[in-house]
Amino acid sequence: MGVFSVSDTAELLKKIEELEKKLRQCQEREKELESLIEEYNEVLKKQFQVFDDFFEKLGTKKMIDPLTRVYSKDHFLRLLSYQHQRSFEENTPYTIFFVKVQPSDTDKESTLMKVGKVLKECVRVPLDSVGRYSEDIFALFVVDVSKSVAPKIAERIENSIKGIPAEHKIAFKSYPEDFMDLEKVLSELEKAVS
Repeated sequence: MGVFSVSDTAELLKKIEELEKKLRQCQEREKELESLIEEYNEVLKKQFQVFDDFFEKLGTKKMIDPLTRVYSKDHFLRLLSYQHQRSFEENTPYTIFFVKVQPSDTDKESTLMKVGKVLKECVRVPLDSVGRYSEDIFALFVVDVSKSVAPKIAERIENSIKGIPAEHKIAFKSYPEDFMDLEKVLSELEKAVS
């Protein structure tokens, strides 16, 4: 059996120290990766929960207004919130329209059904969305539509509703020219058509 010299021993100790250092780095990296995997799993769980909730509500009163067959207020606001976030991140415009309809008391349900149908024909479903915001207010958002194009869509809505015997008001605001705060603009649009 050979005898190690002092320099061989020092070199071996140095290599052992380097290997131990690399081992510690690998162990730290492994912990970081495990932590990232845990975070990723939590995100996935949440996304699947959102999908489960979405499909559970699909076609139910929670998602679709049973009378007008447009989105319910809650579902519309979820879609609008998603669109607002997306427009912010991608720096793309969109426009929100509010349409208030005042049908006669005798034919109220039939009139609201017709208005819901007509409004869906005015937009590009599924890109754009129509919802029943309140008893007599419908809300729409139209993606990739700037303030310069919005009046043409308002005119299309106006011409489509003209044939329905009911008084109506239309108001709209475009992102990002007219607003940044979504809650504030919804309140402003509601006042504008009241």
